[in-house]
Amino acid sequence: MKTFLKQSIAAMTTLGLLTFFSLRPAPVRANFFDQKEVEQSRYIAIAIPRAFGPQLLILEQKTDARQCWGESGDRPVLVDPLLLNFDFTGICGRATDSNGYSIRIANTDLALEYALSLQMSGGDIRLMGISRYDSNAPRLLIGRTYGLADGFTKIILEPGWRFAKRTYQGKELGHIYVTTDWMPTELESNNNN
Repeated sequence: MKTFLKQSIAAMTTLGLLTFFSLRPAPVRANFFDQKEVEQSRYIAIAIPRAFGPQLLILEQKTDARQCWGESGDRPVLVDPLLLNFDFTGICGRATDSNGYSIRIANTDLALEYALSLQMSGGDIRLMGISRYDSNAPRLLIGRTYGLADGFTKIILEPGWRFAKRTYQGKELGHIYVTTDWMPTELESNNNN
């Protein structure tokens, strides 16, 4: 009788777990996302000075109700974050971490494989794509500030790189891609122009 009871409990537990996992939706894989091309002048990548190193911020001008940022100077271009002076809800979009931006290369979402990172390099801040798992993987040079400054600095994307929006089943999402159509094959050290 005890054996029958133990087997029944085990069978019911197994059945319950199988039912639970079969009813859960399948996780969305990163390659299920597509991209939508956007007007490049409505986006800007910015290096924000921080004590622990520069932080990446990407801004989007969603409507023309108010200007979200201003630019001045050249190499480096200084950025005035005008959105800090008003309620920018619905007017300006901002992405401050990997929940809001990622890399897409040759029609492949690399959010799980590569991270966007700002790195100091001599008299420059570089926007790099760094492998999350393989320290020997190519480091992708995506953009740079072309100089240092005390304030917010514009990151100028390298030729071939641009902004795009992530879409899922035709619906535009808030996530911003830094994307290119080709697969870079050179290491960052070979791109030190």
